[in-house]
Order: sequence, then structure tokens, then C-alpha cells
Amino acid sequence: MFKKLLISSVVLALIVVVLGAYTRLGDAGLGCPDWPGCYGQLTVPDAADGTTIEGYERPLEAEKGWKEMVHRYAASTLGLVILIIFFLSLKGKTQQQQTIALPGFLVLMVMFQGALGMWTVTQLVHPGIVSMHLVGGFITTSLLVWLLLNQSSPPLIYKHVLKHHKILIIFALIVLSLQIILGGWTSTNYAALACGDNFPNCLGQWWPTMDFAGAAYWGPMGIDYEYGILESPARTAIQIMHRIGALIVLITMFFLLYQLKKYKHISINLITIGLLLFVQVTLGILNVVFSLPMAVAVLHNAVALLLLLSMVALMHKVFKP
Repeated sequence: MFKKLLISSVVLALIVVVLGAYTRLGDAGLGCPDWPGCYGQLTVPDAADGTTIEGYERPLEAEKGWKEMVHRYAASTLGLVILIIFFLSLKGKTQQQQTIALPGFLVLMVMFQGALGMWTVTQLVHPGIVSMHLVGGFITTSLLVWLLLNQSSPPLIYKHVLKHHKILIIFALIVLSLQIILGGWTSTNYAALACGDNFPNCLGQWWPTMDFAGAAYWGPMGIDYEYGILESPARTAIQIMHRIGALIVLITMFFLLYQLKKYKHISINLITIGLLLFVQVTLGILNVVFSLPMAVAVLHNAVALLLLLSMVALMHKVFKP
């Protein structure tokens, strides 16, 4: 039962992250201007679009409201499943031996995610809070995968991995994680199309006018950040940094795959990482060239998570044989 719950939680976490991306990219983060309900109800009010609900300034947009509420329902279900996993771990109902530390941290993590979800609404989609919410979803899913892998039987074949290769794996994971954070910052500041549909150049130039100081602007709480407040040069700087980051990830990953190719017991992991990397770069280019189509943009988020999870699985096989 414990392992089945873990599998369910991983699938549910993937769904929650994808729904979160769909909600954010569909500009539905404020589809419900309150939390945890929607205009004071547990469901989206049954009223025509444009209706002003008493006590709320923002007119109702039912489609955006439902996007937000479905995401909340899924996230709440995930929180409940993680709580059950924690109690089963506490009572020693795990298939393989498992300390309470990781399930306990997951409970704290999902509580913090709930708080970030609330602040996303109350602080009017502040890019810093929304980015942390996105990263928190990635961390939660990664920890659930690690917990699931802990319950798997040890591999029959294992070959010792050299220390400097282990360090390289950690370095690659850090580089990938920073790029994911930068991708979140790009999305939450509405900078995905700051270069127009130009690739590999930007606005017809290789080095356009950019404001790197403005790109790191945190911004005060309490003002409306929907559709972004940064000027064009700052958004362009964010987009260019994301592209440079993607190039650094690409080089780092290629070097990692080349260095680890002699380890046959992790060949499936390396092939998976290589394929996901190719798909992710392709989706990133398509996002720009076709002006951020919803399906491609959501897939770009989903594959970023799968790429991170593939690195987590590689680390688990290497560090916890």
C-alpha cells in the first residue's frame, strides 16, 4: 500500500505541476481573487462572465476561475496523500526501511506550498512568490520520487562510480536547477517573448539593449503584477540570460553524458537524460518561433520537471546502490 501511495503521489505531483503551469500561462493566477475558495465559494460562482461579485473588485472570468480551482483541488489532494504517507512512515508500514525525516520534511514542504499558493493570490501574482511556488512544486515532486526509489529493490548490478564523476553529477544537477529557477523567473515576469519570435538572435540583434539590474528587480508587495511590470530592456535581459543558461546546461549535460558513458549500469538513465534534453531544447525554440503556443509552453514546463527527475533518479542509483 505504501509503495502504491507513493506512485500515486508522484503521478499526482506531476499533474499538479502541469496544472500550475497551465494556470500561470493562461493568466489565470488571479482567476479567483481570494483563497482557498473562489469569490467566497468552494467552486466557481455560477454567473455570467463580467459579473461583479459583491465584495470583490475583480469581475468574474469563469474559465480562469475553473483553471485555478482545479489546480487547487489537485494540490489539496496531493497534500492529503503526503500526510497519509507521513503517518504510514511513522507507524513503520513501509516496504523498505525508511526514516521519518524525509516524509516529515515533505509534510512541511507541502504546507509551505499551500502558503505560497495563498500568497500568490493575496500578493497579486508577485513574480518572486510565483517563482518560489513553481520551484517548490519541482522540489516536492523530486523528494517524492526519491522516497519512491528508496522503496525499490537495490539493483542487481552495480559498478562503483569514481568520486570526480559523482561531483560532476552534483554540479550538473545544480546547473540544471538554476536554469529551472531562471525559467520560472522568465515566465513569471512575462519575458518569454521579450525577443519576439527571433531565434537565435533577439529583436533582430545578437546583443540588444538590456537592463540586467532591472531583470533582478524583486518589487514591492501589494501591487498588481499580472502581465508584468518590467520594462522591455529588463525582460529582454531575462530572456537572454535564460538562453545563455540553456546553452550552459546543454554543454554541461553533454560533458556529463560523455564522461559517464563507460558505466553500463546507468546507461538507461543517461539515454533518458539525453532524449529529454533534446526534447526540452526543441520545445524552448518552438516557444519562441511560434510565439508561446499553450501546448508547447506547458510541455516545456513538464519536460523540465522530467529532466530534473531523471537526474534525481541517476543520483539515487549512483549514491544509494
